[in-house]
Amino acid sequence: MDTKIIFHCLGISQKRYFKKFVIPTFVFAILFPFLLLIALPSIMTGIMAILIVLIIFILVAMVLIYPITEIEKKRKEINNSIHYYITHMGVLATSQMSRVDILLRLSQNEAYGYLARETGRIYALIYYWHISFPVACRFIAKRTPSILFSDFLDRMAHSVQAGQDFENFVISEQSVVMNDFMTMYKDSLNSIDMIKEMFISMCMSLIFIVAFAIIMPIITGLDAILLLGGSIAIFVVTELVIVLFAKSKVPTDRIWHTLEIETVADRRIKWSMPISLLACLITIGILIEFLHLPITIMFAVALTPLLFTGLIAQTEEGKIKRFDENFGAFIRSLGGAAGARSGLIIESLKELVSHDFGPLSQNISNLYKRLKTRLNTMRSWEHFAAGTGSNLIERFATMFVEGTNVGGKPAIIGNIIGRNFMDIVSMRKLRYSSASSLIGVLYGMTAGIAATMFLAVSIIAMLAKLFSRVPIPDMDIGISMAAISNSNIPLLTTMLMFMMVCHSLISAMLIRIVDGGHHFNTYTHFVGLVWISALSAEVTIRGITPLLGMM
Repeated sequence: MDTKIIFHCLGISQKRYFKKFVIPTFVFAILFPFLLLIALPSIMTGIMAILIVLIIFILVAMVLIYPITEIEKKRKEINNSIHYYITHMGVLATSQMSRVDILLRLSQNEAYGYLARETGRIYALIYYWHISFPVACRFIAKRTPSILFSDFLDRMAHSVQAGQDFENFVISEQSVVMNDFMTMYKDSLNSIDMIKEMFISMCMSLIFIVAFAIIMPIITGLDAILLLGGSIAIFVVTELVIVLFAKSKVPTDRIWHTLEIETVADRRIKWSMPISLLACLITIGILIEFLHLPITIMFAVALTPLLFTGLIAQTEEGKIKRFDENFGAFIRSLGGAAGARSGLIIESLKELVSHDFGPLSQNISNLYKRLKTRLNTMRSWEHFAAGTGSNLIERFATMFVEGTNVGGKPAIIGNIIGRNFMDIVSMRKLRYSSASSLIGVLYGMTAGIAATMFLAVSIIAMLAKLFSRVPIPDMDIGISMAAISNSNIPLLTTMLMFMMVCHSLISAMLIRIVDGGHHFNTYTHFVGLVWISALSAEVTIRGITPLLGMM
């Protein structure tokens, strides 16, 4: 990997990085074991020696791996914002602003993160260092971690050098950059299939580990609780690692708005969580005091009140998706109407209030009423975006207002925003489709895991009941009958159900990561997966008991 890109992203020179981080870490790694051996010679034995070597290895690895992780982080940050960035640039280019002023305005937008910093560097090279526009663009293009942004900067430098009109160039680049973004997005969605296969394969392998942990005490006489606890820990940690890996691969595409305006939907979700938790506590108290249900069903019933929060979040998220589907048509209509009326937004909006834009119609009516007061245009549009709850509408509505305020052409702005908006919505629909297929797989796999685990417990329970009725001989017959007869079946059942609850939560988190929804929406699938686990467990236990009894 090019060192120029590495240290450009770190914001530090290569020489300084080696002086401040690499050399001190390597010196510490060399001297630390010797100093410890002199000061505490007794500690450098057995497991402690291995632990010290491991700590040194981790420190050295962190110094070497940190720059690579930073590059990947910055690349993902740029790629996840490039579609907003090019749309915003196209909107501003329709005004009479100069290229440098457009770069300055884009660099001041904190929503673009590292992309704004890179744009600020181009502006600084041009404005403060008096470097020509094409040279500044090519300088950053060679150092930015994103290939998409680097290619765009190279094309922009060439167009300026060739004398092409900047507005025409940026408008033509809309389709080029959006196509590149959509290709990248589709590649990321293809990785979901890989993650799905990986998750299933690892879970299938880990099932056998847990099953062996249940059965092995019969042969070895080891503590069943210790073995099962260790295997459950391995199972949960492995699933968490896969979820973190999935989070790094799936594109970051926020659905909900980021405005500080609190809406009715925000208040519903915020207050639903304490109510759900209180209901969980009350349900647990009732189950313990009055109801004597199977352990598996008790877990499911105790967690069911969380479904209240999940359903509210799911309902509000469904409304946001409907708003997104209608915004593209609205903004194109508004831009066209405003272009025909010399940029008069309020008069154009008055014409559109009577039109039907589906669930967005009421929000458009409220927007018109706010704009008619002529108090604060930007704040009115922010309330409009907050009312829809959509991050996409928030970002693109802000661009529309900013572009028209600086003298941009409303008709062209409306077309740019509407086209790019619908491209992003179409990508999201592919993402939702991938998430739907993942949901079916996870529900089926959860039922299979629960059936397998509780089948093993049922066999142990049958053997424990069988050997509790016969005298245990003082000879080695290949199995530990004492371990069988002393098996704590209720505790094993509780531990397995705890494992299934953890698996259900991690699976629900994976679904949320894939579809990009609100984190409270996790509870919908979490409760559903727990119930699937509990019902599968009970069906297995009650179905296999008569068969084992006949044996």
